Amino acid sequence: MRIIFAIPLAYSNNGSFWERDLGLVVLAMQRMGHDVRFCTIQGNEVPPVGMPLLEASREEMASPSWWRTQRPDAIVINTWSAPRYDAIRRAALSVGCPVIEKLDTDGVKSPRIYPWHSLRRSWVNYDLKHPIRSGIPRKAEATARFLVTYLFPSLLDKPMVRCMERVPVYAAETPVASARVRRFLRMYDAEPMPRVVTIPHPVNMKCMGFSVADSKRNQVIAVGRWDDAVKGWKLLRDTAERFLRNEPEWSVLVAGAGAEDEGIMMERSFPGRFTMLGRLGHEELNRHLRESKVYLLTSHSETFNIAGAEALCCGCSVVGPAQIPSSSYFASCESGSVSYLRTPNHMADALGAEVDEWERGGRDPHRIATVWKERVGAPAVAERYLQILAEMQEGYGKIPSGK
Repeated sequence: MRIIFAIPLAYSNNGSFWERDLGLVVLAMQRMGHDVRFCTIQGNEVPPVGMPLLEASREEMASPSWWRTQRPDAIVINTWSAPRYDAIRRAALSVGCPVIEKLDTDGVKSPRIYPWHSLRRSWVNYDLKHPIRSGIPRKAEATARFLVTYLFPSLLDKPMVRCMERVPVYAAETPVASARVRRFLRMYDAEPMPRVVTIPHPVNMKCMGFSVADSKRNQVIAVGRWDDAVKGWKLLRDTAERFLRNEPEWSVLVAGAGAEDEGIMMERSFPGRFTMLGRLGHEELNRHLRESKVYLLTSHSETFNIAGAEALCCGCSVVGPAQIPSSSYFASCESGSVSYLRTPNHMADALGAEVDEWERGGRDPHRIATVWKERVGAPAVAERYLQILAEMQEGYGKIPSGK
C-alpha cells in the first residue's frame, strides 16, 4: 500500500523530522511492509540513507497533477486546518483516495470554544513574540486581537470551517480535543460534517519502557523549555515549593534548559530534594523517567505533550491542569490526577493525591507502561491510522495489507 504523509515544512536533519510526529508513524508503517513516504518541502540538506523522504516544492505540493503522479492509495496531510494551506488540501483531495488531515490541536480552534483559555493563551503568546513590550500595553494588544477574532468570526472561524468541509476525516490528539473540534464544526453548521477521530502523537519506543529490573523512587519529574512562557516555569516553581514542604520524603527533578538562576535558588532552599538537570539526551531522560513516579505538567496550553506520553510509557503517572485535554486523557487509566485549577495550591493538591495513590498501591508502573505503549507507541499509532484509512476505503476499494 502506498501512503503519503505530508507536512508543508522545509526538511532539515536537525528538525526532529524522524524522531517525532508523522516521521515516527512513517517509519513504523515502513516496518509493517507498506510503501510509505514522508513528503516535506524541499530543504537544503541530504537526508540519512534509507529514509523514505519525498521532497517537493511548495508549488508541487499545491499541484493536483503532482499528487496524481505519486499514485497514492491514501494521504495524510498535517496542515492544521489552516486556510493558508487550502491549495495543498485541494490538491491532495483531487487524487480521489482517502485523505486524513492531522490537526495538532487542543481543540480550541476558535476563541468561542473556550474564551478565557484563548485570552490567556493570547497573553502568553505575546510574552513570547514581543518580549520588549511589557505590562499593560502588551496585554492590551493581545486582548484587542482576541476580541477581534471573537467578535468577528467571519475573519477566521468561518473561512476555516469552509476549508474543513472539504476533508472527510480529521485527526485530533485527545478525546476532549476531538469533541471540541466537532463542537466548532457544529457551531458554524459545517456541511458536510467531517468525521473527527482521536489519534495521539506517537512516542518513540526506542528508549521507552519500564522493566522488572527498574525501581521507582519517591520522585516527581518535569520536562520543558523553561525559557518558554507556555511551559509555566513560575507555576512549576511555586507548586514544587508547596509540594516539597508537604511531602518531606519526596523530591523533584526538572529537566530542560532555562530558568537556571531561579532553579539554583530552589536547590538551595531544598538541598538534595530539588534538582535542575538541564538539557538531557533521550537515553538519560529516559533513565530519570523510569526512576520517577510522577510526571508534572504545568503548561498554559498543550496540543498533546509528548514528554508526558513518554513518561507514561516509562511507568510514571501524570499530574496536569484540567484546561489541557491531555491531562484527563493521560490520567484515564489509573495513571494520574487532574488539577481542577491551574494554581500552585491546586496543583500541589493533585500531586498529594498521587502520593496517596502510590503509597496505597493504586499505581502500578508496569501496567501504566503497558497500557500506554499500546495507546501512544509509534506502532500503535500507525495501526490506528491504518484502521481509520481502512474504514474510509469502503468507498474507494479495499486497502491491501503490508508484507
